[in-house]
Amino acid sequence: MRIDEWLYMVGSRQFGLSSRYDCHIYALRGERGILLVDTGSGMGHDAVIAKLRSEFGDLSRGTILITHKHPDHSCGAARLHRELGWSIATSSHTAPLLISGDEDDCGLAEAQRMKSYPPEMRLNPVDVARVIEDGDVVELEGFALRAIRVRGHSADSFAYLFEHAGKRCLICADIVFYGGVIGLINTADSNMNGYKEDLPKLAGLGIDLLLPGHGLFTVSNGQIHIDAALKQIANGFIPRAIGQGDLIF
Repeated sequence: MRIDEWLYMVGSRQFGLSSRYDCHIYALRGERGILLVDTGSGMGHDAVIAKLRSEFGDLSRGTILITHKHPDHSCGAARLHRELGWSIATSSHTAPLLISGDEDDCGLAEAQRMKSYPPEMRLNPVDVARVIEDGDVVELEGFALRAIRVRGHSADSFAYLFEHAGKRCLICADIVFYGGVIGLINTADSNMNGYKEDLPKLAGLGIDLLLPGHGLFTVSNGQIHIDAALKQIANGFIPRAIGQGDLIF
């Protein structure tokens, strides 16, 4: 699904592009190759590959960027890496569990006990070629991305800020969503303390294009959605969170 001439969505539960267990999977056409943001659950692998081939044709050069550890974002990494030959980039907080295939740390084992994910879903170990730290500016396939660690949804959640085609863009994964919704969930490392400390890093960035991991994206005025969450937190409230009523994935 084309969003812009350089930006595509090649997997998603909400848009019916791949498995019902997949986050949004974005593919960015850069000067040097394709930057794939997150990999989904792996359960929609064939659909993701088919859409990549349909949209881009040449898949000889690319990089896979993993925003955080959760299964709907990371479990597809090993198979995509193996089939495409693209290297994996992720933060130093996510890299160890991808390398080890730690299904407890990524939350898969617990989610399977709750029957949120099918038993055949796996986090297979995969090599990580590029390890990213908070504040790094990384060059991936022609995009210069500033890494911003924002705890709250998970301890390893990172957003990535970049400029392209005259727009300030933010890959925000499950940190913040359209309408000022946040990704607070019922897991051990998801908490408001992380949001209170780290979400202000996203203030005043002048974001145009906002690319969350679920729900609606926006190609203009993206900053207003971040600011809506920040305003609620500054006023002593907890913003609306994903999974509440009509906000469920």
